[in-house]
Amino acid sequence: MDEKVNVRVRLESSSIHELSRLIFGDMPVYPGEPQPEFKPYFTIGTDKVNVSQLRLGSHTGTHVDAPKHFFSEGDSVDKITPETFIGEAVILDMSYKETGQGITDADLDSYSNSVNARDIILIYTGYDPLQEQNNSWKNFSYLEASAARWIVNRKVKCLGIDTFSVEKYGFDEGTVHKTLLAKEIGIIEGLSQELKNFVGKRMFLVCLPLLLKGIDGSPARAILFDIV
Repeated sequence: MDEKVNVRVRLESSSIHELSRLIFGDMPVYPGEPQPEFKPYFTIGTDKVNVSQLRLGSHTGTHVDAPKHFFSEGDSVDKITPETFIGEAVILDMSYKETGQGITDADLDSYSNSVNARDIILIYTGYDPLQEQNNSWKNFSYLEASAARWIVNRKVKCLGIDTFSVEKYGFDEGTVHKTLLAKEIGIIEGLSQELKNFVGKRMFLVCLPLLLKGIDGSPARAILFDIV
């Protein structure tokens, strides 16, 4: 568990910011993963209540990756402490990178004075799958291996990004995921484009996955708070 941190946040509605992507049936998903499906299980009229049956991948929309995503004996999402995804966050602007270009340690170096040990880094690339055609969903910005090492060396506790993945599409070995997950660094993928409103700021993040036993990841609700 993290050391005690004294941070005050604003709880007025204007100071609470949604960073999650809406989940719906024909939403953009990582190429090859299942589309969400919702269907009635009980319905008022036939039954006493409405209950829906949901079918979706564990990495749908805004979600977190557990070590089990890349390591067969890695911890599942229910084994990750909530503190991993709760804390002060610095929002980095990488939207100047061309779409599909990798983010390197040199790119992160420009934020060296802004990032502290045990911070959460949230990366804004400007990628919005809702504005892309299906055949373009494979072309998004990602982290190079050097950027993953930079994050480890800086003792960052969690990384979030607004693309489908921290890894280049069609990865061979999953080097970036493995570098981060092996050091118990949280990974959040698929943040919304609202992130652009907070670039360069220090905020407070709460992003909690579902408590799914033995599963490799989970959709999550990501909320940013203004720090007083």
